[in-house]
Amino acid sequence: MSLLAFLLACSGEAETGTPRETASVRACPADSPYDWDNLGSPFLTVWCDGCHGSQVPEPLRYGAPLGVDFDTLDGARRWSERIQARAVDAAEMPPGGFGPPEAERAKLGEWIACGMPDT
Repeated sequence: MSLLAFLLACSGEAETGTPRETASVRACPADSPYDWDNLGSPFLTVWCDGCHGSQVPEPLRYGAPLGVDFDTLDGARRWSERIQARAVDAAEMPPGGFGPPEAERAKLGEWIACGMPDT
């Protein structure tokens, strides 16, 4: 059953290839310590790249559309609004009823609000 939920959650609106805009706008704290190396890449590698990695073949992406990849900073930036909406605001991703704790999602949201800085 959880595999079915996983498959359904990865499909749908992303098929258009257009990131979904989110109504939430966050301010970046001046002292935010987060960057690609210490938060962005590790978070996305653990929680997202199993389906949203550029090297993952289509049959193993569980419905994640080809090209919606987060394993590079450019790819993550391209889809930042969608990542914010589905992994931070709504906690819809990853699907299947499991995922990072809210505190980790909040850190991801802060990194996105700060413009997803590189190292």
